[in-house]
Amino acid sequence: MKAYVSDTDDLKLDPSYQETWDDMIINFLAESLDVIQDNDWVISLGNVFGEQYVLYMPDDEHSGLLHRCLGVLLQKVDDRAYVCAKIDWMYKQANIAIPSNRLGLAKAMGLVAASHLDTVLEKLKNILDSFGKSIFQRFLSFFYDSNRMEESDDIHAALALMYGYAARYAPSTVIEARIDALVGTNMLSRLLHVRHPTAKQAVITAIDLLGRAVINAAENGAPFPLKRRDQYFFFFFLNAHTQALAVSACTTLVSVEPKLSIETRNLVMKATLGFFALPNDPMDVVNPLIDNLITLLCAILLTSGEDGRSRAEQLLHILRQVDQYVASPVEYQRRRGCLAVYEMLLKFRTLCVSGYCALGCHGSCTHSKQIDRTVHGNFSNLPSAYVLPSREALCLGDRVIMYLPRCADTNSEVRKISAQILDQLFNISLSLPRPVGSNSVVDIELSYRALSSLGDVIAILRSDASIDPSEVFNRIVSSVCILLMKDELVATLQSFQVAICDRIKQSAEGSIQAVIEFVMKRGNELSEADVSRTTQSLLSAAVHVTEKHLRLETLGAVSFFVCLFKFNSISLMNSQGISSLAENTNSKVVFNEVLATAGRDIVTKDISRLRGGWPMQDAFYAFSQHAVLSFLFLEHLISVLNQTPIPKGDTEKGDISSHLVDTQMDDDILQATILALTAFFRGGGKVGKKAVEQSYAPVLAALTLQLGSCHGLASTGQHEPLRALLTAFQAFCECVGDLEMGKILARDSEQNEKWINLIGEVAGCISIKRPKEVQTMCLILTKSLNRQQRFQREAAAAALSEFVRHSVGLTSLLEQMVEALCRHVSDESPTVRSLCLKGLVQMPSIHIYQYTTQVLGVILALLDDSDESVQLTAILKSSPNDAVEPILLNLSVRLRNLQICNNIKMRADAFAAFGALSNYGVGAQREAFLEQIHAALPRLILHLHDDDLSVRQACRSTLRRIAPLMEMEGSVGLFNSHCFNSDHRSDYKDFIREIAKQFIQHLPSRVDNYIAPTIQAFEAPWPIIQANAIYFSSSILSLSDDQHILALYYTQVFGMLVGKMNRSTDATVRATCSSSIGLLLKSANSVSWRAARLDHADSVRRDYESESSRK
Repeated sequence: MKAYVSDTDDLKLDPSYQETWDDMIINFLAESLDVIQDNDWVISLGNVFGEQYVLYMPDDEHSGLLHRCLGVLLQKVDDRAYVCAKIDWMYKQANIAIPSNRLGLAKAMGLVAASHLDTVLEKLKNILDSFGKSIFQRFLSFFYDSNRMEESDDIHAALALMYGYAARYAPSTVIEARIDALVGTNMLSRLLHVRHPTAKQAVITAIDLLGRAVINAAENGAPFPLKRRDQYFFFFFLNAHTQALAVSACTTLVSVEPKLSIETRNLVMKATLGFFALPNDPMDVVNPLIDNLITLLCAILLTSGEDGRSRAEQLLHILRQVDQYVASPVEYQRRRGCLAVYEMLLKFRTLCVSGYCALGCHGSCTHSKQIDRTVHGNFSNLPSAYVLPSREALCLGDRVIMYLPRCADTNSEVRKISAQILDQLFNISLSLPRPVGSNSVVDIELSYRALSSLGDVIAILRSDASIDPSEVFNRIVSSVCILLMKDELVATLQSFQVAICDRIKQSAEGSIQAVIEFVMKRGNELSEADVSRTTQSLLSAAVHVTEKHLRLETLGAVSFFVCLFKFNSISLMNSQGISSLAENTNSKVVFNEVLATAGRDIVTKDISRLRGGWPMQDAFYAFSQHAVLSFLFLEHLISVLNQTPIPKGDTEKGDISSHLVDTQMDDDILQATILALTAFFRGGGKVGKKAVEQSYAPVLAALTLQLGSCHGLASTGQHEPLRALLTAFQAFCECVGDLEMGKILARDSEQNEKWINLIGEVAGCISIKRPKEVQTMCLILTKSLNRQQRFQREAAAAALSEFVRHSVGLTSLLEQMVEALCRHVSDESPTVRSLCLKGLVQMPSIHIYQYTTQVLGVILALLDDSDESVQLTAILKSSPNDAVEPILLNLSVRLRNLQICNNIKMRADAFAAFGALSNYGVGAQREAFLEQIHAALPRLILHLHDDDLSVRQACRSTLRRIAPLMEMEGSVGLFNSHCFNSDHRSDYKDFIREIAKQFIQHLPSRVDNYIAPTIQAFEAPWPIIQANAIYFSSSILSLSDDQHILALYYTQVFGMLVGKMNRSTDATVRATCSSSIGLLLKSANSVSWRAARLDHADSVRRDYESESSRK
């Protein structure tokens, strides 16, 4: 309401908006009054409405809305006296000379009649009686009182409309008696003698409303006949005869000088073309009107323009205005439209073809006809190309597509006239000069043979000989196919949407047949751009066609289109030998257009709720069920998926938080491709399944890579692509019968953190269920490691790392995979690096010896990678000595660095791998490796009681393996004792005491090397390791009697324990500090330590006193 009041700019653009706003306001008021139950309030509102009339000027056309508002209100009032008073007031305030106000008043009376029919009819009768005149009186008023006649016409027009709307809005159950009274008493006939055109329109509208009221009553179960109907027909016939005379007069006016201006021409055509839509009966009235209308159009054509070009433009303008009737669903309208076109073409041919040789000769020749100067004027100084239009000016492509469907029409006369129209068009076109620089080549002899054949068909049609209409249509299509020049053919093909969407089913089917004929015979002339636009037209037609059979026929034409352009020569009846034919890339253009159209539908429509189903899905089904196209279409879909980049964060080493969609491939194309694959898997039947089975590895590889991409999108909150892909993946599993894979996908497929493992499980399933497909899959995925998309590389690496485990017997393939995995351990993605390393160390043991050197080199390079979890144990167990020995020390040093990593798995693997290296600590490297053992031993002992079980187990295993190399008596038994294998802290403390004794007793020279790194571990990031270091160092100091060790570390450790006990927030650390201090104080070394401390204090004091006495 606010918008209506404040913004009237839309009314300036289109006056019809006013009616929309008015209806909205009336509905709003009616619904509001339905809610309000207070009758007094409604009456007071009616009084306010009545007072509003003073706000309007007498000629204000907007007061009609106020009438309707009051009418809606009176409909809700039960007080008859109040209603009578208000309708009297409405009528007095209405300026019925203004059509809009007259209409508003009539609608208001109709609204009141819905509840107070008798009251309204009584009021109308009183008005009619007070202004009633005899026909003789009205005739006399024409001469002596024209103003009075116009006033009477206005009143009668208003009364007619009010009667009409009263009947239309009144309840169906009560209008029969009122209409019978109204008609039977001849009351309404007194309204038929109006003379003003606007008043006549009002009376016609009233009669139409009256008839609709009768129809509505019949539909509601209260049928009754309308009396005196013939009298109304006579009223219409009289006006129709007047119209015929008016059209004839228009023809006369058009034919005189000066020529019509464009504005006047358009005005005349707008006022008259609507007569083509008049009902067929009565024929003696309507047919002369139609004949006069066609004559008028021919006259407009004959008197327009000064040369061939301008006349051709005029012809096209008129023909395009008539197109709506040529393609009308109403049979007689099509017949009238075609007849008008044929007559105008005859006139145009007479007008323009004269003076130009039909055989193409220039200048004077025996074939040439003289120009009719009375028609053409004086063009003696102008060349014929100026007098005549060019062939291009006729736009034959557009014209053919308009009239060719009519040659397959259900009406025989329409078929006959349409064939004659095409004959005239091509007769004219062959007689006209081609545009300068035209590349189209016309075989004159072939064209005239085709034109002659078309003439033979017309002769048959004229003779009414019994001949199959489909055979006639085929001959017409064949002739037209030859007669069209290349650019005209292209225009025709690109406009076929109109023909295929023809409202006559037979014509639409004929149009599809014509497309196939044109493409089959002349498709080799089309460029890639022509193919693309033609495909768009056909797909658009398939989208707009609602009839299922026609849609399938259209998609069949698209399928044929693809077949033809995939192979230069093809017979649909015999597909043998297709593979030997030359290929043509245009089939990809067609498939791309199909996907582009589907993509636009996905974005702009709710494809799940389209009436009659989604046409593009029918297209996908058609391709998947086609013996030839199923392979081609599936191959194209896979190629589209393989070239589809997803997020930019997926392509570079930057943070994936900046995911943006790459512009190389639209997201809607990707969605369309995935939906197409789903339809292919589900709707292809045996043919589609055969295509999928033959392309199993490429299809599965593409789906796997897309699974990575879609999980990348899901990590940014875009989950819909992943759901669509998983649906396609499940459909694939169902299509090929891989039920186990389907179960794997159904389990955790949407959990973003598990997708790497999911792909590994799928790869393992394939290796077991379809081992023959592994080699092809691996070749595809190996190449995919080079892709720019990060998540696709990760998906490829996840699958390959699993396939390596099942590569027994695939020697040549394994070599390629190892090479690819080794090459990509330097990938930007840490996940790819980790997966490549995982694949290398999971190599079957029978192949590991062959690749040990290569794999170890990779591992050595990756040991500094802080993002990796190192998995050396498997590879080291079976590696030969000569491969490991050269890098043994480097591996040892780097593994020791990894043993303090925060990553639990990495720590465990580093400790386990160090134990595996003990196999190679013999020979020339034994002494050097033994030094590495002693350097790592304190850390192994401290992490023997790590928080993580896997780390504890790795340390136990490693200590057992290095014990023989240490040659420490009793160590083997200690490393197999209960306290060593127990996870209880008290047992661990017992082990610490025992191992400290062993070190002091058997390795006293190494104690210094053990205690220094242990003290450093006081600041380890794990509280439990701090506690272990505190207890281990305290145990050594409490048991050692080496004064050098005590002098170096006793005071330091004691002070650190005191500070640690005060500062640490961890209870285990504080408790261990307390017990360790106790160990130090109770030990025999504490007495010598205290004596040493006292001697040191006395020495300091004496030095201080002597220094003071000197001063």
